[in-house]
Amino acid sequence: MRAFTRIIWVAVIFLALVGVSVATRRVIVLVKPGAMSASKNPASALDEHFAKEKTLTLLHVVPGMIFMILGPLQFVRRLRENHPVVHRWTGRIFLAASAVIGATGLTMALLGTIGGLDEKAAILLFGSFFLFALGKALWHVLHREFAKHREWMIRGYAVGLAVATIRPIMGGFFAAALMSGHVPQPERFFGTAFWIGFTVQTIAAEIWVRRTRVA
Repeated sequence: MRAFTRIIWVAVIFLALVGVSVATRRVIVLVKPGAMSASKNPASALDEHFAKEKTLTLLHVVPGMIFMILGPLQFVRRLRENHPVVHRWTGRIFLAASAVIGATGLTMALLGTIGGLDEKAAILLFGSFFLFALGKALWHVLHREFAKHREWMIRGYAVGLAVATIRPIMGGFFAAALMSGHVPQPERFFGTAFWIGFTVQTIAAEIWVRRTRVA
């Protein structure tokens, strides 16, 4: 069980670092549009898409960095037990950032997506569940139901972390297209990548919740 727990922690930290890296790049490109030349930037089309809603994207991405950094800390037992005040305040910041992420993410999906209706449906479904899960987590902690609070925090964080999981999946689709001699067309596989990433993360979270549930 300890070995499995370590694997989970390594995966979570890796995905959180991926999320922070992606968010940092997005902020740099939005703040300094010339940071990457179009000729050397394979994601130039994506950058142009997000640049159309620069303010909204920044409102989504900056809290996303906070979400990725503070998320793992919410599940560190020693921090909860030895520094409960720190745990509570980081939890409040985490939930506030999550609310902004969820609201802006749903708004961005309604305004338009690269993967069309397929991607939009995935974001609306799992984005709504993301807000619901963290809302449930808040409700349970206010009622001092800490076991249920933990479970819903795991579900909510897993869905949010799926944004990082989706990136390697997209990379796989890009690589497959290039290897087959085709020009990658993100609009064809973005929706599929989102569905795979969100679904895998949701299932993994539920397995972990049931496996570690306290009787």
